[in-house]
Amino acid sequence: MKFSVVTPLWQDRPAGENMEVAVNADRLGYPELWIGEMATFDAFALATAVGSHTRQIALGIGPLAVSVRTPVTMAMGIASVAALTGRQVALALGASSTVVVEQWHGRPRSRTASHLDETAQIVRGLLAGDKVNFSGELASCRGYRLRLDAVSSPLTVAAFGPAAVRVAARRAERML
Repeated sequence: MKFSVVTPLWQDRPAGENMEVAVNADRLGYPELWIGEMATFDAFALATAVGSHTRQIALGIGPLAVSVRTPVTMAMGIASVAALTGRQVALALGASSTVVVEQWHGRPRSRTASHLDETAQIVRGLLAGDKVNFSGELASCRGYRLRLDAVSSPLTVAAFGPAAVRVAARRAERML
């Protein structure tokens, strides 16, 4: 069994604690660090900084809310962090919450399992280096290909509820 470390997301914690946790997790030999988003750092910016201050720990980003970020911005972020740090970078997709999606970001949150499924399909193609043409009901991408190298990124789905678990089983290597 492997244990991963998650950077602190509690809103009452100092923002700098994220880097302390990352450096200590790397020093102690943990294999993977998960970096999420809440009310401090952008996950991709923090992951890039962590990659420059640690030696070997694999990086995971997410769960990122599929209703907040587009599949292209997620894939571009993962590919950017991988290119800038030289590390494997995993991605976790999630539905998040009504507070985060609708109240904080002002975006609609509906049909979350379908949105997870469509986003996973697009992101997987983009990270594989494919030119993606996908037109879903909630997510789409027409004719885009990342210019950075393809990324071998394991996909994780944060699944709460039977429909999301089915998406994870179909589209992901891992499930939270």
